[in-house]
Parts: sequence; C-alpha cells; structure tokens
Amino acid sequence: MDKLKSLLLPLALVFAAIAVFETGARYGATNMRAYAIASELQLPLTIYVQGQASMNEVAKENLAILIDNGIAAGSMHRTVWYLSKDAKAALDKVLAYAFTLRGDGVEARLISVEASENLPEVNKERLAEVRTAVHDAKIELVDNAPSVAEQEAAAEAAKETDE
Repeated sequence: MDKLKSLLLPLALVFAAIAVFETGARYGATNMRAYAIASELQLPLTIYVQGQASMNEVAKENLAILIDNGIAAGSMHRTVWYLSKDAKAALDKVLAYAFTLRGDGVEARLISVEASENLPEVNKERLAEVRTAVHDAKIELVDNAPSVAEQEAAAEAAKETDE
C-alpha cells in the first residue's frame, strides 16, 4: 500500500499535464479552424462576385453550393463557446459578407435538403441543428448588425477610453 501511495502524486501530475495539454491543443485548433473556414470562404465569395456576368448558371450554382457549405460550417463553428474573440471576429466578418451575397439562399437550400425523403433521421436532426445555427448567425450578423454610424461611434468611444 505504501508503494501505491508514493506513485499517486506523480501519476496525478502526469494526468493533470495531459489534461492541460489537451485543453490547450483543443483551444488552439478551434481558433485555427475558424481562421481556416474564413479564408476558405473568401475565395469562392470573390469569384462569385467578380464572375456574376460571365459565368453560366451551372457554374453559379456550383459556386453557390460551395459558399453555402462554407456558411454552414462557419455558422456551426461560431457557436463554440471557447472560440477566441479575434478568431470569431474574423469568422463573423466573412460570414456577414457571405450572408449579404447569398441572402436567404442558404436557408432555402438547407430546408430543401432537410425535406428530402431518403435522408436518415440522424442526419435530419443534425441538419436541423445546422439550419438553426445558420438562422441565428444570419440574424445576429445581418439583421441585427449595428449600422456604420453605430460602429464608428463605438470605435470612437473605445479610442477615447484608451487615451
């Protein structure tokens, strides 16, 4: 029993170190994924805007699907509670731009996929979660977004408090 007692403290320290490392790795990976989603969504958005006049309907639809998938991934990812403020701001900026371009097209696409009859029940539940996250993100980033004047006033107030 004495030998076992002498091993408990080092064993507890090892497990504590593993837990701290795992938490740090998860936090860092989550933030990097937010930056990755934002940067992956940037290119299709740019192509979508610049190529509107010259693209055929099939190319526009394929690009819209790619953008909608990025919006869904970003909307789900921004619900993670331990996402840093900077990573969330980068993700929100790109998502707000994407929502203004796509409008209600993202939600309409998710509703049509959810209405599909050959989709398993587990996938329908997950799809409902995604649709809720997209709806909440759209409301927060586009519908309830502060106006430019409000943003400038907030920036001025923050600048004055820093001085």
